Amino acid sequence: MLLALAKKLRAELKANPDTTGPLPIGSLTVIELYQMPRYGEVDGHLVRLDGEGNMVGFSPVTKCVDAQGETAWIPTERITNITLEPFTFVTGGTRGRTPKTPTK
Repeated sequence: MLLALAKKLRAELKANPDTTGPLPIGSLTVIELYQMPRYGEVDGHLVRLDGEGNMVGFSPVTKCVDAQGETAWIPTERITNITLEPFTFVTGGTRGRTPKTPTK
C-alpha cells in the first residue's frame, strides 16, 4: 500500500515540467530517525513512523511502515492521527465471538 502511494505521488510530480532541479525527484537529502517510533494513519491505514527527512519534491517526509512491512517515505502532510501510543495491527479475528481459552 505505501509503496504504491509513494510511486503514484512521484509519478504525479514528475509529470509536472516545473519540477526540475540538480537532484532527481524523490532523492532523500536529510534523514533523522526517531529514538522511539510514533504511530499514525496514511489514507486510513495504520502505520508506524520511524523518522523524518527531506526529499526533493516532497519535503518534509516521514518514514512509514505498514502492517505488511512495506516501508516508504510519505509526505508528512498525508499523515493523520499521530500518536506516541503503540497499536497492534489487526490480523484475523473472532468475527464477533469471544475467543476460547485453551485447556490443558
